[in-house]
Amino acid sequence: MTFSDDEIKERLGKYGAVYLPSEIKESIDDILGNESKKDRLEDFFKALKKYEEISEQFKKSNLIPNFTVLLYGPPGTGKTSLTRAFSKKYNIPICVIESDRLVSPLLGDTIKNIRNAVELASEIAKENGAFVLFFDEIDAIGSERSNIHEVGEIKRAVISFLQVIDRINYEGIPLAIFGATNHQNQLDSAIWRRFTFHLKFDFPNYTLRKKIIESFLNKLKNMKIGIDETIYLRLNEEHEKIEKISKDLTKKLGHEISEFEDNLLWKEFEKRYAEDGLLKLTIGYSGSDIERGIKVALFKAFHTGLLTYDMFYESLKLVGGTAIHVNRQDLLSTIREDNLRSKRSKLSIEGPPEI
Repeated sequence: MTFSDDEIKERLGKYGAVYLPSEIKESIDDILGNESKKDRLEDFFKALKKYEEISEQFKKSNLIPNFTVLLYGPPGTGKTSLTRAFSKKYNIPICVIESDRLVSPLLGDTIKNIRNAVELASEIAKENGAFVLFFDEIDAIGSERSNIHEVGEIKRAVISFLQVIDRINYEGIPLAIFGATNHQNQLDSAIWRRFTFHLKFDFPNYTLRKKIIESFLNKLKNMKIGIDETIYLRLNEEHEKIEKISKDLTKKLGHEISEFEDNLLWKEFEKRYAEDGLLKLTIGYSGSDIERGIKVALFKAFHTGLLTYDMFYESLKLVGGTAIHVNRQDLLSTIREDNLRSKRSKLSIEGPPEI
């Protein structure tokens, strides 16, 4: 007997957000860049959709399909959005598990929550067909067990998570398990090994940032918001200047350079040109950062009826890019982890609460 949509939402909803394909807003074309990741996920979701057909072929050769993907990289670079978009395309429901709903101060509850979430999703997949379980911030439950600061509870949680993944893979259930993290260095090595695909997401380079900016500007045009043509003109001019510098440096050095690996490109840009443009400003911005900048600019554009270059530039500058907050985020992550450790160990230290 299949699970109804309402039942899936009610039962899995306690662990995170459930999205039915018809409710997902993103489409794959909306998410620019990440072409190599799109190719991998295309193959992955095609196989998941044809699970029954391919599983029999795999079983004959004693190879059970392992539908696990680890997505890692800075926040706002499309990990969750792209997975949801593929779920929509292939008409597969997805539940995005929120780690703070799994971690509990009560001894044993974290392990119980992990097992319950995965086992419920596996039952849904058995009865209804392909299903996606997406663990956001998986480092919260899959951190390195050798870390001397980790308490026994989270070490047992990692083991439990590994065990349920192994069982899903062994039984050949059409359940895809995704893990996403901004702190891949904190993951237990055994977690890495359990995921078949490891897909790295990066900040968009200047060419992709240009495309992202243009795509958002085109959306504003569809909203009947006026766009100062100076924005397009100066954006194209800036891109041409950066391209020329990049080609000159490649020819001089004998290899291509990345704007993120060293500062050669931007040092040369500053030597030749005094002005700062949109592409230089948005170094280390994610697509989500640029979208936030557009939304901030909209507040003024709604009143004036026209989005100007200066208005857009100042809005992007105001929101800032994710990269400049990385050190701060690492610090906040450490604080968050310390709080979680305190939460996990509270019962062990104080004993069970009085009733």
